Amino acid sequence: MKTLLRCAVLITMTATITSCSTPNNEALFCEASAELQKIDALSIEISPSDDAAARGALTQTAAQAARVAKEAPAEIRTDAELVAAFLSALTNAINNTNFDDPLERAAAIGAAQEEFKDQLSDSVTKLAAFVARACSPAP
Repeated sequence: MKTLLRCAVLITMTATITSCSTPNNEALFCEASAELQKIDALSIEISPSDDAAARGALTQTAAQAARVAKEAPAEIRTDAELVAAFLSALTNAINNTNFDDPLERAAAIGAAQEEFKDQLSDSVTKLAAFVARACSPAP
């Protein structure tokens, strides 16, 4: 569970940054990305053995990733939606399995990972590059 939560956090943190200086329609996307980073930072402090807290953190992270996808400009929306869909599937895998049945949970997590394995890495890379370009303060 600890590795899983860290994986989810790393995926979403890769796609976010702290600030945004874009005054146009990308501003909402940048704000949502910055908020996602804050949520992820709080999630790192949660013990994977605290099932309720881990579920809550992952649910909150997935919800914010969905907001990032909703606010994403058209050129990156598909990738943002894929990352959000993965986090949603991961959240469902955790929320719909019993903490005391690690085999059931592992199978559900594995199925969620398998569904996205061919596209997730590329989408995370593209999303991170876009966020860095669109939301980084100008030099």
